[in-house]
Amino acid sequence: MNVWIETADRIALRALTVGLLLLGIFATTAFGQAVPEELTLEEAIELARSNNPTFLTTANDQAAADWQVRESYAQFVPSLTVSGFGSWQEAGQQVFGTVILEDQVTDWAFSGYSVNFGMTIDGNTIFGVKNARANRAATEARIESEDFNLGSLVSLQYMTVLRAQDGVDVAQRQLDRAQQNFQIVNTRVEQGAVAGTDGKQAEVDLGRAEVGLIQAQRDLRQARLLLAEQIGTELTPEVRLSSEFEVFEPDFELEELMQWSMEQHPSLRSFRARESSTRAAARQVATGQYLPSINLSAQFSGQARQALNEDFVLQQVDGRAESQIDNCELVNALNGGIPGGLPDPAGGGDCSRFVITEADRQAALAQNQVFPFNFTTLPMRATLSVSLPIFTGFTRERQVSDANNLAEDAEHARRAEELRLRTMVTNAYDNLVSSHRVVIAEERNRTLAEEQLLLQQRRYALGAASLLELLDAQTTMTTADQGYLDALYEFHYSLVVLEAAVGRTLHTQTQQ
Repeated sequence: MNVWIETADRIALRALTVGLLLLGIFATTAFGQAVPEELTLEEAIELARSNNPTFLTTANDQAAADWQVRESYAQFVPSLTVSGFGSWQEAGQQVFGTVILEDQVTDWAFSGYSVNFGMTIDGNTIFGVKNARANRAATEARIESEDFNLGSLVSLQYMTVLRAQDGVDVAQRQLDRAQQNFQIVNTRVEQGAVAGTDGKQAEVDLGRAEVGLIQAQRDLRQARLLLAEQIGTELTPEVRLSSEFEVFEPDFELEELMQWSMEQHPSLRSFRARESSTRAAARQVATGQYLPSINLSAQFSGQARQALNEDFVLQQVDGRAESQIDNCELVNALNGGIPGGLPDPAGGGDCSRFVITEADRQAALAQNQVFPFNFTTLPMRATLSVSLPIFTGFTRERQVSDANNLAEDAEHARRAEELRLRTMVTNAYDNLVSSHRVVIAEERNRTLAEEQLLLQQRRYALGAASLLELLDAQTTMTTADQGYLDALYEFHYSLVVLEAAVGRTLHTQTQQ
């Protein structure tokens, strides 16, 4: 008994474990891919490609563009439509408008089918393939441009998180220095070497450093949230950004950067593809509207009509036989009563041949059994029509003008993008070169400020400097620390912006 209970517990534990694993798989599928604990910039960009909703909204246009091309080719193949119907009509009085017919004595079942072939050849069909292919190329270029823009946005936000992390380190160092100064001042106050107000001032400075650390930690949390929004999935606190970026002397040639941007930038290629697409659409409208339209159609159909009352069928058969016998006897009587007989006594002769046998009744019943698929084929119908628009109330002219305007707008947009990129490349390159010089200067300032702070701390401990001089050195160190941090990431930001302007990676970061 105990063994059975233990086995049942193991089974339940296994079931619970499998359930939790399946739940984890479902959660990963539903809410995005799992983020590795060591997240590089390349991995962040790949996650964004798979999870960023805005990018995926653009990327899914590719399937529609592919189907548009297939559809344009399929316009040269006849369309096929198959339809069928079935209906039932109850016996009773039939009314058609104001006309009342005799009572229908039996129920009827109807069925039928129709197979239709159709094909239209016009200007849209002829120029549709080229237009669809141009539109697909524009879609592909737009997706490529959005992919590149997404990488730039993720890179900037990734850099922002790294800057926030370093900002926390800077704030922590400032807090450590403020605590060190507070201890030095307190020691002097306890020794009676300085007034107690020095201790209060040092305590205020320590409190400001604590506030700076709190704000830096808040900025880091917010930066990580924005990065998670960009990559489209949750970024837990355990995830560490592992890519590192070095400061280097920019040795790029501005002319070469400009040439790369004008020839290869994904955004500019997207504008050019859009321009080609609108030009193709304008040619389609301008030419296709004046071409004739040829329409060819063919229809094959069949129907079945069955009486649902067998007595009605037999009555119809017997009624026709009696009518034929009466007519035969009448013809025979006339033929015998007229001297020389009738010239052509059709319908006379042996009237017994019109007598209905049981086999005839069964054949009539079998012939009535046609519902729903024993169709009677109807004659085929084919139609060929040719139409040529002569005057459409200036609708064609207006449509041609609209299409040409769109093409011209696309050309102007492409030129505007070229001008924007030229300005962006020049400014970004100038910012990168300037920021590199600023980094060198700020690094020197930070070293000097640190030496000055150490000197003032020693002088204050020996009573050779005032509290004001110590706090001034502390402020200078804080400013230098923050200035170096700003200059360092201004360089990295400028590099990302320059790469975004050029349209390609210019420098590869080192990985830990």
